[in-house]
Amino acid sequence: MIPRRAFLTGLGGAVLGLPFLEALQGREASANIPERIKRLIIVYTSNGTVMRDWLPDETGKNFTVPRILSGFDTPRLRPKLSVLSGIEMASAKMQGANGHAAGMTSLLTGRNFSEVKNTEFGNIGWGAGISIDQEIARHVAAANQLPSIQCGVQTQRQYQNFYSYMCYGEGGGANNAIASEDDPKKVWDRLFQNVPDPSKTLSDMQREVDQRRSVIDMAASDFASLKGKLGKDDNERLDKHLTLLRGLEKRIIVGEYCDRPDRGTIADNDIQKNQYFPEILTTQMDLIASAMACDVTRVATLQLSTAQSGVNYKKLLDNTDGWTRPTDTYHHGISHDAVPTSQIKDADEVQLAAVEKMARIGTWLGDQIAYLANALDSYEDAPGETVLDNTAILWVTEVSEGPSHRFDDMPYVLLGDLGGALQTGHHAFGNTETHNNLFVTLGKAMGIEDFDTFGDPQFCNGAISSLLA
Repeated sequence: MIPRRAFLTGLGGAVLGLPFLEALQGREASANIPERIKRLIIVYTSNGTVMRDWLPDETGKNFTVPRILSGFDTPRLRPKLSVLSGIEMASAKMQGANGHAAGMTSLLTGRNFSEVKNTEFGNIGWGAGISIDQEIARHVAAANQLPSIQCGVQTQRQYQNFYSYMCYGEGGGANNAIASEDDPKKVWDRLFQNVPDPSKTLSDMQREVDQRRSVIDMAASDFASLKGKLGKDDNERLDKHLTLLRGLEKRIIVGEYCDRPDRGTIADNDIQKNQYFPEILTTQMDLIASAMACDVTRVATLQLSTAQSGVNYKKLLDNTDGWTRPTDTYHHGISHDAVPTSQIKDADEVQLAAVEKMARIGTWLGDQIAYLANALDSYEDAPGETVLDNTAILWVTEVSEGPSHRFDDMPYVLLGDLGGALQTGHHAFGNTETHNNLFVTLGKAMGIEDFDTFGDPQFCNGAISSLLA
């Protein structure tokens, strides 16, 4: 397991008098209770899913993990997996709206879009309010900490408009849209440029340890010289001080450190090339996991492509036998060659082939998110706990299924319980719940007080109690 951050323990002050020592004992007792740091990661993928291969047949704890979620069916991840079906993205249901635009702009804001324009493909606009990642980040960020990080994989390759943005600052709109950073080198710079090199950090800290021990030795020598010059009660007090000093000296050690990850080597002119999609994705996930483990930030988003994604998965996946039609190689095109699960029984050969391609893409995407979860699980957070134990990963998309552009039954996946704050390991059917309510639930689980509404109030009536522990 990988250690996560550098620190010194028992770093008492230089003046070791009686009041200090008594105060130190009190602080030491409280310091033995570790702080539980909670973290949230939201992962976006495009064009919905295939409900036939995503939705479990059973609700409750003992559901069979479906094909698209098979990457989570491991002894470590399965107990942390919750499938959330039946939740509607009510704020995306706008008369005359372009389906992908409405879904993308409502995705994390929980509001109808604003700055509306009419097009031949339906009305379009921009997110009309702050996104949930930004709202939670401003509540949970520690002092002098990066509130959040927005990582992307080829989010600026196609559109550079509302299809490409899912995060918004206060007030929303085009002027407050927050781009996901597609270049891992720039993500590294933002996260780790000010984090010291671990080898240098350890050397510097060892010197500090030696200096602090020297101060303790001098204090102990001064106390010892007083022996025999004081009365019985004072000598007993000095003996206690000396015992505490020697105990303090033993506790001054170099502890775990934050092992800064590599910066990445993908050339600037390769960042938007289709063939580098998997490599960039893996690098971004490693950076997020390291940042969470080092407590550089506690909120992250990972955006894979855009609404109406044009990623060519035929060139990325191993199992693409039969992908012969040119229009069937691009993600958005495949989604419209397919049919919704409700119409599969009447589908023709081409439509069935497209459904199968969408299922393979969805399975690959699920495997990538499982990689992120396992990366988080490789870092120790506290004795007996990993970073994953205190994290929640929410997997979202802008439409339920690509061919129908539905918002009634959004395919949400939640992985992790935020240190026991969330119920996990089950298939929960939401029925009348909205994704606004889901976001309120996450805010409460992150420990935000009085977090009772988010987004447009008409779409929110509070947390989903069955998800809270």
